[in-house]
Parts: sequence; C-alpha cells; structure tokens
Amino acid sequence: MIARTTARIRGWGRDLMDWMEERTGIVSLTEKLLYEPTPARGRWLYTLGSATLFLITLQFLTGILLLFYYVPTTDNAWDSIHYIMTQAYFGRLIRGMHFWSANLLLFVIGLHMVRTFLSGSYKAPREMNWVVGVFLILIVTIMAFSGYALRWDQEGFWAWEVGAMISSYTPLIGSWVITTLLGGDTAGPATLSRVFALHVWLLPAVLAPLIGVHLYLLRKHGEFGATFEYSERLAALRKRRQMEETFGSVEEDGQVADAGDHSQEG
Repeated sequence: MIARTTARIRGWGRDLMDWMEERTGIVSLTEKLLYEPTPARGRWLYTLGSATLFLITLQFLTGILLLFYYVPTTDNAWDSIHYIMTQAYFGRLIRGMHFWSANLLLFVIGLHMVRTFLSGSYKAPREMNWVVGVFLILIVTIMAFSGYALRWDQEGFWAWEVGAMISSYTPLIGSWVITTLLGGDTAGPATLSRVFALHVWLLPAVLAPLIGVHLYLLRKHGEFGATFEYSERLAALRKRRQMEETFGSVEEDGQVADAGDHSQEG
C-alpha cells in the first residue's frame, strides 16, 4: 500500500515537471544553472563558490527576519537585540544562524579565493570574473564589519569609531569618508542610521547584481580545467596533427602552409 502510494506520488511529480518543462522550460534551465563540469582532481574544492552563494543567501533570509524586530536607534538597538535573543519566537536561533554564518562566510570566501588563485582560474579569459570576485570580497567584508556595529554596544561602537578613524587617512578623500561614516564630527545617533543604511540597503543593492555578473561570467567561461575545456583543446590538437600528417605543415591559425614556397626555398 505504501509502495503503491509512493509510486503514484512520484508519477504525479514527473507529470507536473513534464508539464512545467513543456510550457516554461524551467527544468532544463535549472539543470543548466546548477550543473557545471569540474576537474576530476580536487572537485570538492570547486564547491566553495556554491557554499559561498548559499551562505550569502542565508544571510539575506535571516537578516530579513531580524529586521522585523531590530530598531536602528541608539536608545533601542541593543534592547531590540536582547528582545530577539530572549523573547521573540526562534529569535535566538535566527540570530545565531545570522551571526555564525557571517563568520563562516568570511572563512569560506577566503578559501574560495585561495583555490581560484592556486588553480590559475584568474587567467585569460577569466580576468574579469577575478576582478568581480575581489569586489565581492570587499563588499562582504564591509557588510560584516557594519553588522558588527549594529549591536551598538561598547564593542560595536568603538569598532566603528576606530574603523572610521582609520579611513580618515585615505588620500584626498579621507575627511569626506570619516564624515560620511560618522554622520558628523563624532559618533552618535546619525552614525547608527548611516551604518544601518549601509548594511541593509546600500551594500546588498551593490552585492546582488555583482553576484549575477559573477555567475554569468562563470557560466560563459566555465571552471578552469573542467572536462569540456580539456576536450576542446584535445580535439584541436588532434585536428592539427591530422592536418600535419596530411599536408606536412600547418600554421598557427590552422591554415595549411603554401607548399610552393617550401619547394622554392629548398
């Protein structure tokens, strides 16, 4: 009875997926987005990018839930966090997921960058994807730092104060940067508003499209050292050798050299 019911549910699921595929193409599109050839050696290291994307998505989802209770004012910021941790349903779990996934995100994204560098995935034609990835790491780091300040306790307050003072040494724009980050000459209520806007609105608005560009470039050029890349190179090499065996000489662009020129030189 249970086996028959399970088989019937599976059949309904297949029929539904076939119906959706015929009308929207969502199944083939999902396969194209999710499945990517990777090198045979070190294939698990190529999952660090997917792990990074998962953690960023988790940050977005848990952050949205925390916004229902967080109050971005100097008088109520810490009290609202205390309420989340002690009174809100699943508040401690959600904030814990947000906090620890943020720390894990910095670790995983660092490993992802090291893997990309050691595997040579930054080389042509993937230079732009490397540049976009560097900007993504910078944005994620700033988001983590600004989130640390949103608690508005002694640690968060002085961490942002010190960070803003360090940024004041930026050549040419140092004074403008510190004024923008603090919202005045010293840290105060305007500072927390700036930090909140930076963490919740500005940085995510920049981060999301950059992730889209990063994924597009990845799908366009593929993973470095992937099977299809080796296959294309081997196919081109075999074709070149066949032409050399048939015609005797092949130029770099694959064209057959003029036999008459060789005879005249001889």
